[in-house]
Amino acid sequence: LMEKEYFDFISDLFLFQNVDTDTVNNIVLTHNILVRNFFKGDVIFSPDNFQKKIGFVINGECRVERLREEGSSVYLNTLRRYDSFGILAVLSPESEYPTRIVASKNASVLFIDGDDLISLIKENPQISLNVISFLTSRITFLNKKIATFSGKSTLQKLASYLLTKQREFGSNVKISRTKIASELGIGRASVYRDLDFMEDKDLIEIRQKEIIIKCPEGLERI
Repeated sequence: LMEKEYFDFISDLFLFQNVDTDTVNNIVLTHNILVRNFFKGDVIFSPDNFQKKIGFVINGECRVERLREEGSSVYLNTLRRYDSFGILAVLSPESEYPTRIVASKNASVLFIDGDDLISLIKENPQISLNVISFLTSRITFLNKKIATFSGKSTLQKLASYLLTKQREFGSNVKISRTKIASELGIGRASVYRDLDFMEDKDLIEIRQKEIIIKCPEGLERI
């Protein structure tokens, strides 16, 4: 991408919210910004292979996974246009990145060098506030994920999962039961059983690859 082509994209990133146009333009012209393309299935960041950069998805989709000790993975999130990853790689002293980022579709990603990001935080109070706000939202998101995976039963995990999806996509959640099982790391038989239970209680309606959430209050009680 040429500078003028991605200037508007950069202006809409969380880093530069409420930052004046001249400042953003100067950042584009003077800082180390790189765009890379990835094919579906490419590993972009992993716990032992990452760079001190923050990435922003321009197009396509990327999947965030947490690796288990036995080698399997747990789905955490899907990143789309304007979503970011890698800020912990820049700001944390840890030598290992906590998750794996995989291109779930062909994707283009804009990277800002970590040293440049730290300089921007030091030099611009508004960018500092934007980073703090972003990290606060990440803490809230991770707390919801912890609630999902720490339920005492598969039914509780599933109820928490569906509520999270409802907040993200609305009451019509387009997802297959096989994918739910994969993302939660539980057996398909348990997913089928618990979804049937929820449908019997009139909390949800199950369609072929869609779940209609009819009573979020009932899911909250579970």
